[in-house]
Amino acid sequence: MILQGELWRLFTAHCVHLNLTHLGLNLAGWWLFLKLCGSLFSLKQLSWYILVLAFGISGLLLSLQTHLQWYLGFSGVLYGLLLRGGIQLSVQPERGLGLALISVLSLKFAWDSYNSQVLSSAQLIGAPVILTAHGYGLLIGCILSVPILYKHLKLK
Repeated sequence: MILQGELWRLFTAHCVHLNLTHLGLNLAGWWLFLKLCGSLFSLKQLSWYILVLAFGISGLLLSLQTHLQWYLGFSGVLYGLLLRGGIQLSVQPERGLGLALISVLSLKFAWDSYNSQVLSSAQLIGAPVILTAHGYGLLIGCILSVPILYKHLKLK
């Protein structure tokens, strides 16, 4: 469908969910992000990050995971936002919180990758979890963090 010109699906795939459990898990992640990192970014910055993450993840899935038939959910975007927030916190006085957030995200991603089908999440939502989307979210979150890391290292 995307290749037939329905380019809006690159974004809207992240706005739809398989069921209420899937939506609830993503809303819990969004709440966590807002609680820990919501005050770090303006609405304009946050909107930009969400757009870059959504289109970036979808573009990478489309071009590199050619076997993938469908994808939906906000979790890849959440991984990127949480990493971007963790990096922002790690260069501020809340350094410990930022490093803890980065560590937890990294450990969760490693755990899920090691336990190939993320059985608990897959069982909860009733479908396989596309871990690659989480990885792409982390990658794009790192890229979005380059300017703040550069600025922080330049000031030292």
